[in-house]
Amino acid sequence: MDSPDRRFPPDAHDAPAVNHAGGIARLMGDGALFGRVLARFRNEYRQAAAGIRTAHDQGDTALALRLVHTLKGAAGMIEAVPLRRQADIVEGLLRGGAGDVHGSLARLQDELERVLRELDALALTLPERRPAAPAQPPAEMDHAIVDRLMALLDEGNGDAVDLVREGAGALAAQLGEGCYRQVADLVEGFDFDGALALLRERAGG
Repeated sequence: MDSPDRRFPPDAHDAPAVNHAGGIARLMGDGALFGRVLARFRNEYRQAAAGIRTAHDQGDTALALRLVHTLKGAAGMIEAVPLRRQADIVEGLLRGGAGDVHGSLARLQDELERVLRELDALALTLPERRPAAPAQPPAEMDHAIVDRLMALLDEGNGDAVDLVREGAGALAAQLGEGCYRQVADLVEGFDFDGALALLRERAGG
């Protein structure tokens, strides 16, 4: 008789890799936007666990922490609950400097692969879409675009990702190119809290 896989708690694999209903609800019921968020995750986080492991093996704990925190935020955005929990465990171990980091990284890799298998299978069932051309915000809305972005970030609304891309010119004009790039990197990494904190710091400074 095969021995149980002790790397995971009982029934860990019974939980869905991605809670689609929860993810759509997080994005205010916008299923199309959730589909775009899933596609971004599938394209951008395929090597995330490997990158965290490499940073840890090279002794770059700061980079490993940044990468796992970003992955945790992205997993939360798509409601990949088991992956987010495992990323949180890895983050805690890295911060504490003790515990079975390598074992936890292996579990993180397994959970990430489970999410990607589900997203890959989903992608095969969807028609190919051409990316829409970035929309240019009206000039009269430029003054309000930062407030709009901050509101979306505060809500945890995934429309913030699209706003950062589509409103790049207006945001850069309002924030300055350097600040815009910092905010955009955080938002693209689904670190909405970090992006909001940066914008609030700038507004208060």
